[in-house]
Amino acid sequence: MKKNWVLYGCSLFFTADLSAQTLPHTDYLGVGHVTGISVTASGTGSLGEGINTMNGSGMDQHLSDAARFLGQATTGCDFETIEALSAQGFENWIDAQMVLPEMNYLDTTRMIWDHFVQAYYDEWGEIIINGNEDVFPAHFYWRMAWWNNAMSGEDLLRQKVTLALSEILVTSEDSKLDRDAFGLASYYDVLYSNALGNYRDLLEEVTYHPAMGYFLSSINNSPTNEAENIHPDENYAREVMQLFTIGVYQLELDGSIVTDEDGVPVPTYENDDVGELAKVFTGMGPAQYWSPWVDYSEEIVEWGVWYNTVPYINSTMPMVMFEGWHEEGVKNLLNGGATVDGASGGQDIDMALDFLFNHSNTAPFVSKLMIQRMVKSNPSPEYIERVASVFVNNGEGVRGDLSAVVKAILLDEEARHCSWIEDTSSGKMREPMMRYMQFLKAFNASNQSGKMWSVGWWAEEMGQHPMASPTVFNFFMPTYSPSGPISDSSLVAPEFELLNSASSIKYINLISDMCFGEVYMESITMAHPDDIGVPWWDMAYSPDDNVTLDFEDEIILASNDVHAMVDRLNILLAGGTASSETLDTISTLIDVEGFAPADRVKVALYLLLISPDYIIQK
Repeated sequence: MKKNWVLYGCSLFFTADLSAQTLPHTDYLGVGHVTGISVTASGTGSLGEGINTMNGSGMDQHLSDAARFLGQATTGCDFETIEALSAQGFENWIDAQMVLPEMNYLDTTRMIWDHFVQAYYDEWGEIIINGNEDVFPAHFYWRMAWWNNAMSGEDLLRQKVTLALSEILVTSEDSKLDRDAFGLASYYDVLYSNALGNYRDLLEEVTYHPAMGYFLSSINNSPTNEAENIHPDENYAREVMQLFTIGVYQLELDGSIVTDEDGVPVPTYENDDVGELAKVFTGMGPAQYWSPWVDYSEEIVEWGVWYNTVPYINSTMPMVMFEGWHEEGVKNLLNGGATVDGASGGQDIDMALDFLFNHSNTAPFVSKLMIQRMVKSNPSPEYIERVASVFVNNGEGVRGDLSAVVKAILLDEEARHCSWIEDTSSGKMREPMMRYMQFLKAFNASNQSGKMWSVGWWAEEMGQHPMASPTVFNFFMPTYSPSGPISDSSLVAPEFELLNSASSIKYINLISDMCFGEVYMESITMAHPDDIGVPWWDMAYSPDDNVTLDFEDEIILASNDVHAMVDRLNILLAGGTASSETLDTISTLIDVEGFAPADRVKVALYLLLISPDYIIQK
């Protein structure tokens, strides 16, 4: 008996040819009967193998679809979240996520700092701690807050978008900001609170934030003084164009580069344009001085003194305009645009930001960067144009609506349709810190104390930590293309800039340490007994802070059905995209008599997490 079937579902958008030589079964397609049946499919990999429509694997397709979506929309989740999404639907989940209450990283950082100040008092005495310049809110208190919120927050979508924005609108603790946990937390709150808001509002808050003012030297930026050969610092003016809004080349709405009659890319701006825009960003200074031990809130801020910068200022308050130090006159912007003569410093900044926000490049430039951070390294021009069109107009006449942009990115056919999974242009390397976060969240990392106060040692060892990039250009360039097949195909692979033989071996060793050493995260709550003002971690002295993972469901499966356990890990971690060859290899290696179920889970986890099928997100 021969039948032609047209089967629908992510892995099943193909016509299958089924031939059966046995008696027909009276039950339904997909319950596992494969004797005498062959299935051909156009797809490849575990999501596109025709036999999955018959052997039962296809019955999990809704879970694989949900897991792939959550791999793009979150920094990690557990199996129960995947199951819930498969019933809820993608758009409904997005809408529900967008109205969840927000956290506050600055509040968490202050709470953790207060905890440690008290711990230091208890360990060393107030007379040693109070006023000690060696005891200050260093960056690791901000890190503790970040990990605590990342592991406890329910607003998974906002967290993912915020992390993406932190790699676009970059400031970094790899600077004097490492002495200002509150400034780092406050800046991250700007990204977080605006992650699903409007990009114009985000640009303005970023521009006025002291962390950005310090990082790109727009704080204390003096106007032109030819007599003393002083000219405005151009750093922020250049990067707000090059990295935050319009890029270096003119773009079509689909992100393609505009060229002249000789095929040469048309630049977006010239050096003179940078100089003119730099005049706009003059006159901004700190709103208030600050110290952990002395109240300077009533002291008048003076322009130009050496301590008008991090860490001596209150970098949780927006910079203010010192009009007497703002460059006067008209500033000529791009393409014939200009500010207005006699405008105040704030008005100049408003006009410049409006101009950049409304520039034709901004929609495709920002949209492509967001797609790269969330879905794939090489979005098609059509994908970019569809998302950029939403940036231009969310359907209600609003430009720059990031909630609409994020929804467009995640629900686009290029992100969701299975036909793209095996396309050579699809996929991206999972960033090292994303792999680590996903591992923790997949198995509900927790401790008895409820204080997930990590300083990110594991993530940093893997080569990344949020807000810790070496430069304003992030950990990697969006245009990076490693030599070989990728560059030969005119594709990019930004995250591969973090990849080399040393980092690869280190990653494998770290995954081994976590899987077999069962040390997943350090949670630090104690004062160091020997070093004044330094946190201390020792599991023997604070067992309630010891972080554990929950492998109970996987261990139960491993004791009864190794293949089912490996399939579950595939869905949970790889979004169901690992190949049958990889899954069969792992199952065969661990399906050994006498091998304890818990050990089977550990080995399976280790092998999957270091496999190319996992590291390349599809």
